[in-house]
Amino acid sequence: MDEVTYIKTKFRQEQWEKLITDCQSSGLKVDDWCEKNHVSRHAYYYWLRKIRKKACDSILPAIPKQNSSVTFAKVEVQTHKPNMMATIIIHLPSATLEVREGTSQQTIETVLMALKNIC
Repeated sequence: MDEVTYIKTKFRQEQWEKLITDCQSSGLKVDDWCEKNHVSRHAYYYWLRKIRKKACDSILPAIPKQNSSVTFAKVEVQTHKPNMMATIIIHLPSATLEVREGTSQQTIETVLMALKNIC
């Protein structure tokens, strides 16, 4: 691109940046602003797209590229299969209590206190 074309393009982009900023800060809908300012809707969105692309192009090089290859690693998960058989079963007239292996002492005490109040 020769120098004159470059300057002309840069000048037009700056003009459209000002127009788009004016439109966005006006509080009007785009169609209403375009009609009021004698700008075609097509031209507005054309330049909006160009200006956004220019902004993205200037931002994206600053973002470091990430490695595009994805590597997966196999992870072995050790699952503990709890003994589903109850270790202790207490049959009461109004309830049955099953205590499984690994139940905390606090849980057992809380349940026994609740049963004491019920029975």
